Amino acid sequence: MNTEAENIHHKRGKRRIIAQCMRFLPALIAFGVRFLHRSCNVTLIGAENVEQIAAAEKGGVVAFWHCCFPGVAYFFRDCNFFTVISESRDGDLAAGMVESLGYRPFRGSPGKGGARAVAKFIAAFRKSPMGGFVTDGSQGPARIAQKGPVAVALHSGAPICPVGMAAYPCWRLPSWDRTIIAKPFSRVVVAMGTPIWIERGSTAQMIEERRVELEKALNALCELAEDVVQGRVAQNTQYAKIKSFRNFFLRMKNRYPKQGR
Repeated sequence: MNTEAENIHHKRGKRRIIAQCMRFLPALIAFGVRFLHRSCNVTLIGAENVEQIAAAEKGGVVAFWHCCFPGVAYFFRDCNFFTVISESRDGDLAAGMVESLGYRPFRGSPGKGGARAVAKFIAAFRKSPMGGFVTDGSQGPARIAQKGPVAVALHSGAPICPVGMAAYPCWRLPSWDRTIIAKPFSRVVVAMGTPIWIERGSTAQMIEERRVELEKALNALCELAEDVVQGRVAQNTQYAKIKSFRNFFLRMKNRYPKQGR
């Protein structure tokens, strides 16, 4: 009996230690993302597309694949963007990480508060510079666009900004999405596509057409980024242009006060 009680006490002690470590893990991962990508050579494709967003003055819904999450999250860091994170246990880690990277996470996932999270996201989005969406969700299937970004664009009036990314050399995690992790001092390419507008009053068929359009755009942008990063396509972008692009979003951030969740 005493042995059983000791085992239970030991297991509870281990759980407490793990829980305490988990409190610091998101910030540690965010630090690793910052530190790793600072060593990389970043090229931006499609910087001119941001001019359409600036002219509209409605912000935008940044849409990207789950496999691109680390690189895209770093690129748009510290801009006070909103983003939807799943309510899963993995989502707890992701929410803490993106918060440490300067985002404002909202929790939700398809079938588990997803509609509520999207509605809350839309309301808060109107008070924020931009928002980010992992377009194939937290569990896939990989590179199949879900309707979340389209719904936000439809109800907010903001355009969808498709973003692709590639890195070379890089690691690919053995996960469902084959997440891309840029190696130190690697070349990273971020490709921003033409904004996609969703008209108010769109029918279900029109919404599905825009979803398919977004899916095709993201796949094409990732393929373009991969071609550039592998040297199959010549593309030169000055750092000053990338810095100007980043400064645009940082200026937008300053127009909106930081709010709690």
